This record gives sequence, structure tokens and C-alpha cells, in this order.
Amino acid sequence: MYRRKIFPIIILCAVLSACADQKIVNEICLVHAISFDTVANGKKIGALISHFKEQGKTELDALYTESNTDISLPRLNTRTNDPIERGQLRMVLFGKTHAEKGTGTVIHHFLRDPKFPSKLQLGVVDRDASELLEITKKFSEPFFLSDMIEQNMRNGNLPLMNLHVSLFNYYGEGRDMFLPYFKIGREGAAGSRGHGEVKIDGLALFRSDRMITKISMKDAFLLKMLIQNSKNGNYMVPLAGKASNIQGEDFILLRSMHSKANYIVNKANPIPSISIRLKLVTELQNVPDWVDLRSDEQLTQLEKTMESYFKKEIEKFLSLLKENKVDPVGLGDLVRSQSKNWSAQDFEKIYQVIKTTVSIQVKIANTGSA
Repeated sequence: MYRRKIFPIIILCAVLSACADQKIVNEICLVHAISFDTVANGKKIGALISHFKEQGKTELDALYTESNTDISLPRLNTRTNDPIERGQLRMVLFGKTHAEKGTGTVIHHFLRDPKFPSKLQLGVVDRDASELLEITKKFSEPFFLSDMIEQNMRNGNLPLMNLHVSLFNYYGEGRDMFLPYFKIGREGAAGSRGHGEVKIDGLALFRSDRMITKISMKDAFLLKMLIQNSKNGNYMVPLAGKASNIQGEDFILLRSMHSKANYIVNKANPIPSISIRLKLVTELQNVPDWVDLRSDEQLTQLEKTMESYFKKEIEKFLSLLKENKVDPVGLGDLVRSQSKNWSAQDFEKIYQVIKTTVSIQVKIANTGSA
């Protein structure tokens, strides 16, 4: 009898609570994305916000303000009839010019403010970040960009990234930050939905808080292999040989099933020497017709071909990092762990001449549908 009486009370409390929450949602503006650009008078800050019109329906809007400081949500708050809340913030965008001039003020603010969610994604746009904010508004999908990043981390070539990882790379000694790099294409392109094509075009690499260069999605796969498991990443490997009626090279399309990197510091001073050993387990998604996947001999030869190719590509990639004095792999942190007198300034002076040797073992575990 007691349980019969208490059950309606619980239901009533739940209904009242839901009504109260609905009322609160209808009385606030939720921020889903923020953009930062450099303009003549300082900084242009934008916010993608949603207004809840009725149950199940929202309307996206973009607000902008200019300021000499990087964080101006209070100013944006003066332009709405409801208070701005950051609980649903998922994306922070930096225009390329702003990223090249420095993002430190914004990043430091994220560190000090616990209201920013740790799953927040940061990104760089090849043009003004406000342009991408407007495109997102037209899509009517507030989490379109952050979902794109998440999907490419799970199923593509992007390494793990979020606010927590970016703060660790930014403040950690002997490592540098990297962020997804968005490219805006022409309107009417395939997949653009009529608002201009948007794609992730690689990674922006930073030294301290400044963007130095960008790398392609192919190189993003190499970085993913060097710092974490590259599961589900895709890569095309050229295959010279019996390209009968095709001029040039054929290609193998592979999907990574698993990878692991081991680092050995052979010498920490005066010039560090590091050995990098990589293991990659892969399946083949597509191969030329002349390759016989039933032949153990040909599969073994394919593994050797891929080992040789990845070794050269990773060596070129590491040379690119040294040339630009950026360290997303964290080689400096690795040397620091083996050196008593390590300093960031001293390592930066010798970073371009440190010795890195690469060895890679490839195992074809599955030939896929090919």
C-alpha cells in the first residue's frame, strides 16, 4: 500500500522537475561555438547560440562584437534578452591570422574557467573563423563541426584531440599543440549543402601559442601512429610494378587496425639520439588487379613495400617538424625524462639536429573486400 502511494508522488516530482527544467531552458541562450578573428581595431569575437522556441525546435543565431581582449562573452550577453550559458559549448574556432598571431590569452582563459567542458574542441579555419560560424548556422546543426572532428578521430586520420589534450600539449614542457584545420571551399560544391564546402584539411601545428604550419590528412595519420593507436585510419601507398595499361603507379588503400610506437632514448646529451620503433597491423581495402592476395609470397612482398614506404614518409615527416621547430610528437618531453639538466630553451636550440632513426614492422592481418 505504501509503495502505491509513493509511486504517484515520484511521478509528480519528475513531471514538475521536467517542467522547471523546460522553463529554465526557454529562458537562456546556449552557446555552441565561439569564433576569434583579428581585425583592424583588435579582435572580432563571435558566438553561435540557440533559442528554444518550443519543445523540440531551436533557432540558431550568430552574435558578434569587437574588443581589445580575447574573451568578450559579457559583451555578447548585452545583446540578448536571455543570459548566455556555456554548458553546451562544443567548438572554439580561430581564424588563421588570429592563430598565427597567438592564441595564448584564450587558452589561458580556458584553463582558469572550470565552466568550459573538457570535451570542447578547438580548431583553426583557413579564412576568418566567423565565416565558418555562419556556415554552421545555415546548416542548423549546432554540433556539426565538433561531430565532424569526433567522427574523424574515431574512423579517420585525426589523432585524439579535445580541450584537455590541447592544454596538456600547450603547457607541457617538450611538446607542442596541434589542432584540426578547417578549409572552406566554394559554394555549391559536392557535400556543401549549398552553403560552401567545409572539410577538415589536416592539422595546424603550433609552437607555443602560435600556428607555424599545417600538415595534410596523410601526415595527420603519421602523427596519429607516432603518438597513439592509429586504429581505423586510412592511407594510400604507391605500388610500382605491373601497371599494365595504367601510366604511373598503382596504389594500395589500407586501413589501420592497430599501431604501436616505442621510443628509446639512446643518448640524451649533448645531441639527443632517439630510436622509434613502429608496429602497424592493417587490412587492405583496395589493391591493383594484378596483385594476388591468395599468394603468401606477394603478401610478404607487400608488407616489405609498405615498411619501406612508411619508413621514408615518417623520416620526411620528422624532418618537416624539425625544420619548422614544432614538436607535436613530444620528443622534447621524452628527452627531458632522461636528462637531469633539460631546459626548453636549450632543447629548442638543438631540436633541428637531434638524431631520429625509424624502423617499422607492417603486418597484413586482413585483405578486406579486395
